Amino acid sequence: MKRNKNLVELSKDHHHGLLLGWKIKQGLKLGVSLEEMINYIRHFAAEALFPHFDEEENQLLPFIDAEDPFRTRTLEEHQQLKELIASLSDSSTEETLLDLAAQLEAHIRFEERELFPYMETLLSEEQLEEIGKLITDIHQPYIENYPNEFWKR
Repeated sequence: MKRNKNLVELSKDHHHGLLLGWKIKQGLKLGVSLEEMINYIRHFAAEALFPHFDEEENQLLPFIDAEDPFRTRTLEEHQQLKELIASLSDSSTEETLLDLAAQLEAHIRFEERELFPYMETLLSEEQLEEIGKLITDIHQPYIENYPNEFWKR
C-alpha cells in the first residue's frame, strides 16, 4: 500500500527500527557480547527511537481521539518498549534482546499495517498535510554513525 506523503518520514524511521532487530539477531549469531549490543541499543534509542516516539505522540496522535484504541495501543506499546530498554543491564540475557527485537518489530508492523492506514482513511487531506508540516518542521532523519558496527564482523 502506498503511504500518504505526509507520513513517509515516519515510515522511513520504521526501517531503522526493523534494522535494530536484525542487528540484534546478527550480533547474537556472530557472538557479540551483550554489553556491546546493549550499548548500541541505548544509543539507537536516544538518537532515533525515542525521538521518533515523541514525533508520533506529539505530531500524529493528537489528531485522533484520546480514547481511540489505535491511539491507546500506540502509547502503551511505546511505554512498554521504553521500559524494556530502560531495564537492560548486565543481567540481561539473549532472550531479553530477542524479546526487544520481536516487540519492536510487532509494534512497527502494527503502525504500518493498521495505525497509518487507519489515519489515512480517518483524517482529511488537510489534516494529513498539517501532520506532514508538523513533522517536517522538527524531523531529523537518523543517520547511522555508531562507531562499533558489530553486526558487520
